[in-house]
Amino acid sequence: MKKISKKELEELNDYVKAINEAQTTVGALEMQKQKAVREAEMLIDGLKAVRKALEEKHGDITVNLTTGEITEAEDADNPQD
Repeated sequence: MKKISKKELEELNDYVKAINEAQTTVGALEMQKQKAVREAEMLIDGLKAVRKALEEKHGDITVNLTTGEITEAEDADNPQD
């Protein structure tokens, strides 16, 4: 039976091993990405809930995120010149 050389077999196996490791890494990164996306979606939902509560309490406002100062949101239908 014919065989490839030991060196050729070693080189072939090195590439296969490296590819398998890369695929494992990509899979792990994809799982981390999906987790981060879910966390971001939960944070967005939380922000929406806070904004809704603020709107119910204060009306249509804009909040300065540095100072906490609120101003009435400008009416897009009645722009002031």
